[in-house]
Amino acid sequence: RIRGNFMSWFKFASEDYKEKFFEKRTKEHIERVQKASKKIVEKFPELKGLEEQAKDHDKSKFSEPERTPYIEITWNKKQNSKEKPTKEMDEATLHHIKNNKHHPEYHNKDKANISTTNRDESIECIDASKMDDISIAEMIADWQAVTEEIKTNTAREWYKKVNNVRWKWTKKQNELIDKLLSTFE
Repeated sequence: RIRGNFMSWFKFASEDYKEKFFEKRTKEHIERVQKASKKIVEKFPELKGLEEQAKDHDKSKFSEPERTPYIEITWNKKQNSKEKPTKEMDEATLHHIKNNKHHPEYHNKDKANISTTNRDESIECIDASKMDDISIAEMIADWQAVTEEIKTNTAREWYKKVNNVRWKWTKKQNELIDKLLSTFE
């Protein structure tokens, strides 16, 4: 009986720790995006609307249907888990990318680029040509924030990996992306 009570407490404590980790990590990510957004606007004042848009960056992760699955997604990333994402995780990700302007899928609601086996891989190339400049700038700030967190590549390296493979932008958009990436180089 003591072991059962301990296991219940341990599971509760473990879930509470995961949730606190998710909140801390997500808030820090948002702060990094906002810092990167400010840096972009300092260099390119014509994108002044970016700081206002970035105030709500990833806000949807704190509410359902995203919150609970993203607690697990964040924890799995921390643990370098190779577990296949659950249906709920895929649905939360789909909801997130379809409801946040800094994701190309927001601007092309008919398509989504989610691999159910590897979240960082592409299943098809999505048309991102409808993205506006402010959303592209927030996307770049997001990429920069992630690269600062994981310290394994640069935002430009990510761009080279995904351009015309995961997402396809127009020539003008690619020029903007290149210009914005230079902010961090």
